[in-house]
Amino acid sequence: TILKSAEVLRDLGVEVVVVSNTDNFTWFDHPKTFKEIPKGFDAIINVAAVDYNSTLSSDVVNKFAWWRAHEDWSIKESKLFEMYNETTIYNIVNSVGLQKKLEYCGANSDVIYQGLDLDLWYDTGIRSNDKIRIGCLYTKQPRKRWGDFVELSEILGTKKYEYVSIGSAIPSGGFITECYSNVGPNVLRDVYSSCHIWFAPTESEGLHNVPMEAGLCGALVVCSDNPMNGMLEDYAFDGLTAMVYRSMDIRNAAELIRNADFSLVDNFSSFVTYNIGSRQLNMLRLINLIEVTSC
Repeated sequence: TILKSAEVLRDLGVEVVVVSNTDNFTWFDHPKTFKEIPKGFDAIINVAAVDYNSTLSSDVVNKFAWWRAHEDWSIKESKLFEMYNETTIYNIVNSVGLQKKLEYCGANSDVIYQGLDLDLWYDTGIRSNDKIRIGCLYTKQPRKRWGDFVELSEILGTKKYEYVSIGSAIPSGGFITECYSNVGPNVLRDVYSSCHIWFAPTESEGLHNVPMEAGLCGALVVCSDNPMNGMLEDYAFDGLTAMVYRSMDIRNAAELIRNADFSLVDNFSSFVTYNIGSRQLNMLRLINLIEVTSC
């Protein structure tokens, strides 16, 4: 997300560098990242809690934190609350759900979505009618709740349904029909387009990208009602754009899938396109926010 956003900012005429201790992202070519914060820049944008102190101590005058999740898995929550209320750093959040989290602890923020590469995500028309194909993001992080997908497969079985995963690793377990690890957007687009349903059980997100991409490729989004799942407050509205089950109630999720309302797919695509919007549009909003707050 950050590398793609930096790429679009450069296209818009902004000089931008990405500072990172490690650079192991290999899905597409990108300019080399910097190891240290360079001199002479007008603004610095912090994008992870673990880098916050470097931003705070930087000699760059205009400081921003673009919160992309409530990162209580990496920093104590009490410390996060302190960061949100730091007056020398301006808070930006990537979702309405995360904005409400900051409001809860008394901090203000502006919402700037990271946006979507809308030219990448569209239905390629390869969906089969043999079985209902359900996709899910795989990661070992407990907050992503991969176990819920395993439980879902046990409830639904494999007679009418098959299961697909994407992620940075290959999951164990024999119920997966196909799994994809570290694939580029062209392959990913076809994976999304092959799925009838995208199952999203995750929690503690900012704006959750994967279900948006899958939905734009024609999959029906099924997610939980956890208010911090990165979907519920921004684009997954029950009965309007997505099907929403009771958090951690996988039998409820299975029942919804058995009675899936695929008419919601078009509503979802239209809403995400016009209300989340393109990456370029959101980077223009980011530029404007930085210019206004820096005056």
